[in-house]
Amino acid sequence: MQIKFNDKVNHIIKKIALKAERFGVKIYFVGGLVRDVLMGKTPLDIDILVEGNAINFVKSLDFVEIKSIHKDFGTVKTEISGVSIDFASTRIEEYPKSGCLPHVTKIGCDIKDDLIRRDFTINAIAARILPSLDYEIIDIFNGCDDISKGVLKVLHKNSYIDDPTRILRGLDFKLRFNFDFFDEDEKLIQEYLKNPDRDGLSTDRVILTLNKLFSSNERAMSAISEFSSCGYYKILFDEFLFNRENFENAIKLFNIKDIGSLCLKYILEPIEILPEFKSRLGIYKYFKNYSDIDLCVHYLKTNDNNTLIYYNELKNVKLYLKGSDLLNLGFNQGKIIGFILDKVLEAKLSKMPDLISFNDEIEFVKRTFKL
Repeated sequence: MQIKFNDKVNHIIKKIALKAERFGVKIYFVGGLVRDVLMGKTPLDIDILVEGNAINFVKSLDFVEIKSIHKDFGTVKTEISGVSIDFASTRIEEYPKSGCLPHVTKIGCDIKDDLIRRDFTINAIAARILPSLDYEIIDIFNGCDDISKGVLKVLHKNSYIDDPTRILRGLDFKLRFNFDFFDEDEKLIQEYLKNPDRDGLSTDRVILTLNKLFSSNERAMSAISEFSSCGYYKILFDEFLFNRENFENAIKLFNIKDIGSLCLKYILEPIEILPEFKSRLGIYKYFKNYSDIDLCVHYLKTNDNNTLIYYNELKNVKLYLKGSDLLNLGFNQGKIIGFILDKVLEAKLSKMPDLISFNDEIEFVKRTFKL
């Protein structure tokens, strides 16, 4: 197997491999890097798996700057001559409850025991790193074959029960690589979704996975459509309302560019209980701190036309007048200042034609309020 790095990175990898040989440990590339190389893609991040204790190994490297150590998981973040490289120990994990964070039961296991804890066969391929910069493929789950077939297959039948976020990661890989879930995986996923166990679910882990799933604007609409139609929302909720036509219309109405962030907010934000707006000033004050994405999500969830009124008519109305200006005019400090500012803003929101500039606002105050 050939992995194309630049000369600088190749030199660093060779130094690490020579040290590993002297240290008596085997080191590997594994997971996304190997998968991407086999698919003809350029690897971006460099992660090295140590068959043993990665922390002890990295501490033996005198040319490495250690950035951080995560002792519980046996991982180390480093920088070598300006190149970021993450090291991880081989480990065995177990899931006390469905969807919770895994508990590490052993650091420094055999490579085969480490590979079986991974999500899909395409990510369970290792490439042993030798000082010659040859890479020996270890593919005990036939991940290479699944890459060539374009299928997503977990390593054991309880995989989606252990970690339901694998369903969402699988959707991400499906859309990124144009892969499909293996037939048996489709059955396992639907079986889990019939009765999802949320008691131990790590919501933070789900949100992290959703962030990655919706990191691409190009794939966001396909992702949320499948999230809805395939029932993947059941990982989090019993119900999820989504209408693609309404969604696309709202994107146009609010001129949304960041489709991924919109989808993510739409999934995670609860429906708001709306107050009764008695004036345009009330609408303005309610929505003034909303981003365009917040407005769009609110509109999609409530179908509230006040959202459109704010976006189209009120959003860009600004008050030039400040409290200090009223004090300079001779008004006393206190509630009257806020009252006057609200009245000026209310007049501007009602589109009074003679309220355009700062001077217009001053004149309005002089003729409306007495000192």
